[in-house]
Amino acid sequence: MENFISNDWLTIATLAIQAGILKFAYNLYKNFIQKEANRDCAIRGLLRVEIINICHNAEKEGFLPIWALENLTDMYNTYKALGGNGAITGLYNKTIQLPQRKEEG
Repeated sequence: MENFISNDWLTIATLAIQAGILKFAYNLYKNFIQKEANRDCAIRGLLRVEIINICHNAEKEGFLPIWALENLTDMYNTYKALGGNGAITGLYNKTIQLPQRKEEG
């Protein structure tokens, strides 16, 4: 055993350094994934608030401007792609059924 260590000390040291580098890289990757998941949750939350805002304003006004419909659809699709739940779907579907402009008279 002593002969093995004295003959292959460089190989053992290289393996130890490689293991340390791999652990460091894994920790960096793990932190990156966690930050990305947190960022997705934050973006999803902000989208949810804005979707609810647009829907309530449209319901209050009785119509949905075309620009708001485009924004709402883009935000809803992104919200769903980020793993948003179905609670917003009913509100979204109800809102897109509103007229595109305020009816005169």
